Amino acid sequence: MRSRLYTKEDLYRFLSSLESSTEDSLTVYVNPASFPNYVDTLAPGEKYTGQVAEIQQAVRTDDVADNAGKYGTGAAIFWSELGKQIVLPPFPITVNRILQGKPHTAILYEVLDRKYLICVVMVTWGRYALGMFEGATFIECKIGTGYIHKEHRKGGRSQKRFARRTEEQKKDFLRRIGNRIEERFGGYLPDYIFFGGNRLILKPLIQESRYLQTRTDIISPRILNTRYANREALAGSLSEINKSLVFTF
Repeated sequence: MRSRLYTKEDLYRFLSSLESSTEDSLTVYVNPASFPNYVDTLAPGEKYTGQVAEIQQAVRTDDVADNAGKYGTGAAIFWSELGKQIVLPPFPITVNRILQGKPHTAILYEVLDRKYLICVVMVTWGRYALGMFEGATFIECKIGTGYIHKEHRKGGRSQKRFARRTEEQKKDFLRRIGNRIEERFGGYLPDYIFFGGNRLILKPLIQESRYLQTRTDIISPRILNTRYANREALAGSLSEINKSLVFTF
């Protein structure tokens, strides 16, 4: 087994190659709530018994299971003698379905082609970058900073005093970000929210943001990998958001 991140363009090329195939195959779509258990219910007939057994084993390999949890989007599975792939798409599969014969790509195309309203929140201690995308277009953007005192290393009462001050500064920083999120995005109902930056910040940020508290169901479990919360990282986030993870067996 090997895995690779596909850009949207990569995945379109992959799907195009599947469409040209006449190989008898199984196509399985599984929504996030049903992955991987739906695979255990597959009963396409004796002809496909071997393929079903392989799929059932594949979806429970550690790498697939771990990343399926990180993506939280379900899976599209294309399985034949000539090619065996599990695709974790950037956005959720909405159905559970098994299809026989020529590879069926329409459901995955529908996921990729939809124009999503996406909220991106990037935060590191001292910096934040907030953006709203409609499809590939920026419609809102806010970049900001906040002062947080560096850790005091002398020890004793002084160290404790500085530690308390730092914690207050962090809470104030997150509170101000929560206010900015409400100001900029309060009028929008995004399809999904993606967080990037310091993953340890997300939970306390939610506690300080009424906007995020009321939308936890659309916060992606994927944490965007970014070192800096700035405009450049925000502009590049959409490319990462749209990547799919493809496992080949």
